[in-house]
Amino acid sequence: MAVNFHIVGDAYVDFFSFLDGDWPESGGDSRLAQPVKCYAGGSAVNTATHLKSLIRNFTADSKPEVILHTVLNPDDHYGQMLIDHTVEHDIPINNCRKEHEDTLSTGHCIAIISEGERSFMTHQGVIENFDADDLDVEKIASTSTHLHLHIAGFYNIPGFWDGKLKRKLQLIRDRRKEMYPGKHTTISLVTQHDATRKWDGGLCDLYPLLDFVLMNDLEARSIIRTRSESHKRIEFEHEHMQWADYFGGQHPTTNTIVTRGEKGSVALRGKKILSKQKPIVMKSVDPTGAGDSFTAGFMYGLWSWKPLTLRNNAEKNNDEWTIEGIEEGMRWGVSLASATVMIPGASIPPHNTDIKKFLDEAKEPEYPVFENGYSQLSSCY
Repeated sequence: MAVNFHIVGDAYVDFFSFLDGDWPESGGDSRLAQPVKCYAGGSAVNTATHLKSLIRNFTADSKPEVILHTVLNPDDHYGQMLIDHTVEHDIPINNCRKEHEDTLSTGHCIAIISEGERSFMTHQGVIENFDADDLDVEKIASTSTHLHLHIAGFYNIPGFWDGKLKRKLQLIRDRRKEMYPGKHTTISLVTQHDATRKWDGGLCDLYPLLDFVLMNDLEARSIIRTRSESHKRIEFEHEHMQWADYFGGQHPTTNTIVTRGEKGSVALRGKKILSKQKPIVMKSVDPTGAGDSFTAGFMYGLWSWKPLTLRNNAEKNNDEWTIEGIEEGMRWGVSLASATVMIPGASIPPHNTDIKKFLDEAKEPEYPVFENGYSQLSSCY
């Protein structure tokens, strides 16, 4: 795996409350059967932690680096907890915080788990001031191996919206072509939930610069419902067709991966459905961070795929990944996510044996692609 991973995004300390009964009524109270637990969290921290664990435990030869770019206040308890976590998992951290002007606390979040679902209450703290201009383009672009740059939690970081991140990603791509024209640059992004409910931020303008956009089905529905008047009026036989038509219309070679919880996941490109990954049937203990662990598994599986023709011939193949590589990424993604949701906390790597067990269950995609490499929308079901 001659690649290094740079993970950019949010970092929080999560307080987990496992609610056995109903939510308390206004002015009321509900009992917790177990103590509130505190873990390192945030989309970027979760993704980096799970990816690093996979590299440590499943990569025999070269050991790719995982570098975390985020913001935290090292002088408060929350920031120190996140620093301790990254040290424990051997993840170098580039703290992009503006020290001369930012005295806010490290972000933290209350996660409430009830009947297999989770809800959040978040204090953004320094994350609120995290700006795309704070990213060190030279540090990211100067990676001498292949580069996978991942943007975690786009909708959690207002400073990345409305063209700010777009300018930085374009600079990184331009610098990579100058410095390492023979190396591949892959950029992925996870949307996350938009607490403002505007579902915009210039996401569609980013599509031409992105190789992969990952989201869950709730986020996909929200984006289309809010951003596309025309898609409200079009009747599609299946929801996947609507996703493919809308997201494929943003850019023809960008791959969109939509996770669907107990229904598995689907890969889309250019208004076509590439593949579907079956779900793994099991009872979830804590679904928090399932999307982040899926993303970590997806990136690992993608870059573990052999043969290496795409990676060794970047100039001719810089806009398209093979379907087989994407399916391998989805297999690792669903396997890691399935193992992770059996553990309380979003940044606790599962045991290797549990991941291997789920990998065996996720060997094949839900249906094969056709000879031309695609499953046409009209023929998917």
